Amino acid sequence: MQWLSVCSLLVLLSVLSRSQAQNQICTIFTEAKEDGFKSLILVGLAQNLPDSTLGDLVPLIAEALAMGVKCCSDTPPEDCERDVADLFQSAVCSSETLVEKNDLKMCCEKTAAERTHCFVDHKAKIPRDLSLKAELPAADQCEDFKKDHKAFVGRFIFKFSKSNPMLPPHVVLAIAKGYGKVLTTCCGEAEAQTCFDTKKATFQHAVAKRVAELKSLCIVHKKYGDRVVKAKKLVQYSQKMPQASFQEMGGMVDKIVATVAPCCSGDMVTCMKERKTLVDEVCADESVLSRAAGLSACCKEDAVHRGSCVEAMKPDPKPDGLSEHYDVHADIAAVCQTFTKTPDLAMGKLVYEISVRHPESSQQVILRFAKEAEQALLQCCDMEDHAECVKTALAGSDVDKKITDETDYYKKMCAAEAAVSDDSFEKSMMVYYTRIMPQASFDQLHMVSETVHDVLHACCKDEPGHFVLPCAEEKLTDAIDATCDDYDPSSINPHIAHCCNQSYSMRRHCILAIQPDTEFTPPELDASSFHMGPELCTKDSKDLLLSGKKLLYGVVRHKTTITEDHLKTISTKYHTMKEKCCAAEDQAACFTEEWQSPVFRSLSSPNRGACASGTSVRAALQAASLERGALKTTGHTPPYRF
Repeated sequence: MQWLSVCSLLVLLSVLSRSQAQNQICTIFTEAKEDGFKSLILVGLAQNLPDSTLGDLVPLIAEALAMGVKCCSDTPPEDCERDVADLFQSAVCSSETLVEKNDLKMCCEKTAAERTHCFVDHKAKIPRDLSLKAELPAADQCEDFKKDHKAFVGRFIFKFSKSNPMLPPHVVLAIAKGYGKVLTTCCGEAEAQTCFDTKKATFQHAVAKRVAELKSLCIVHKKYGDRVVKAKKLVQYSQKMPQASFQEMGGMVDKIVATVAPCCSGDMVTCMKERKTLVDEVCADESVLSRAAGLSACCKEDAVHRGSCVEAMKPDPKPDGLSEHYDVHADIAAVCQTFTKTPDLAMGKLVYEISVRHPESSQQVILRFAKEAEQALLQCCDMEDHAECVKTALAGSDVDKKITDETDYYKKMCAAEAAVSDDSFEKSMMVYYTRIMPQASFDQLHMVSETVHDVLHACCKDEPGHFVLPCAEEKLTDAIDATCDDYDPSSINPHIAHCCNQSYSMRRHCILAIQPDTEFTPPELDASSFHMGPELCTKDSKDLLLSGKKLLYGVVRHKTTITEDHLKTISTKYHTMKEKCCAAEDQAACFTEEWQSPVFRSLSSPNRGACASGTSVRAALQAASLERGALKTTGHTPPYRF
């Protein structure tokens, strides 16, 4: 059994190939150090053995630590050199208790590659916590933390790993590191609970952001393949390290892309081996390190955390002498020559040149321009007058202008978002999304409207001005990726299905163009459609927001073309009704009677009337990147009092 715990680590972090490595356990033990070694073991066990308790794992971790010491001794056991995956699987399968408890009997009946595939597939099917939230402890738990902070953080690692079995271990440990910092800070404060309350939202937001990024990357890889992932990563890291050459960046990106498939599948042996090799090679390149300050700083981190540091680092300064703008027309003959022979190489160079000059751009803006440029090169490079042809084809497409326009657009969105309350903005999102996809369930639209609000709120607050564009568009695109993947788009409506099947960089723009669905046949109208009853008398702000969104969902779903004036009338009537009925002796009877009001009964003729077009609604909707066109920042979200 002692090998089970050691192998659970190695299944996650195999640092060297068989031909390279002797005594891999000692290598890891030395690099990760004792605490990092134990943490990696805990992640591996929790993710792969979901039905085991923390108590089941503690003795195994102790045995693994002892084995790590033995493997680093002068006379290490022979098993220290065994194949990692085979060793892990054999150890698990030798325990009848673990096999039965974690439903691994079928896997253990297989051998070699079939058994490995079965273990990976088994892990991929483990249910995960889709809330993706990490709860901070109440202030009164600080006493336990102060007594044994390592054990306290260990419990967090165990719980979070079980809830997110497909997250790479380095990500789990980076999140745990942030959790530990919050605990250390707040448990030293006189008002610990106030400190936790202040930091909770920031911490949970950071966790959700990182998990969403990883999930989106896997979705993009599954749907679009290596080419789009490579393009995204080329933009991302060229922006971060503009001092690196195109050749250096290309080699780095190729290695990054090679890690995506195994990491997304749950094959953590290959995933972590590739990641470790990548980071080791990059951090050993003194030429790049001497020019990339951010990378140099990350390479000084320990082996467990440096990969996450690289992913999170901010852009370095641009190299001296780099022109402000990239002119694709300046050397079009050479561009076409390369494009004709190796189109991906030519497009990669174009994307690189734009990215190093524009860290303030989103990946999607650059890729949208690259898509237009690629079409122009396909059309023109075989022509004798290819230079003039490309100029004509790209006459209305200027990447600098695209970046400026999109940045201004999001700045205006931030102004619109700041002009209204959080609840009003989120309700506006509910109205808009219900108009364009009334077939979706309330839970789906509640999540979407909440996500869009959270994205705008966070990006406008954390990345004001220059970098709001990459923050907002990246996160909104991640949300679209998740929505298109989590639900069958064709079950909503053909417009959403069409947008979900667009090219990666065009999905968001496609959704912006969708008009209210006037062909939807709503369910029969009754009081239950609008959730009006005594439950509206709560004073809890979250419950009030939820009830207001449910009423908006019911109203707009029944009449997707309802005008803004009609919504305001219903809103005012609703508020008056709620005040009256919540003060009534028989609240239920009052709500039933009020439901018969002509204002509410006027909804009985579905999808008739002019589409809402009020300036104030439009401003708020545009602020969530839901409509294109001129944005009037003087508008307000309508005072929905639901």
